[in-house]
Amino acid sequence: MRYYDAEAFSAVCSDIMVFETEHLQDYTFLIEALRDSALFSRPYFRLKHIIPAVEDGFRDYEAHLDSGGEQARQ
Repeated sequence: MRYYDAEAFSAVCSDIMVFETEHLQDYTFLIEALRDSALFSRPYFRLKHIIPAVEDGFRDYEAHLDSGGEQARQ
């Protein structure tokens, strides 16, 4: 988990938290537990966006295509 201070650069949010996991279910359970906790169920914080992303996902996709993956290049 990494934290970023964004308030000097954005009016949308003041802080960003980045989670990395190899197990999507572990991440899902963590987020569900956080949503049920006093941290997020009381008005201490407002959770604005959850933006799932895959680091270098395009590279994995290109490698998949190059190795004869299901999708043909058009």
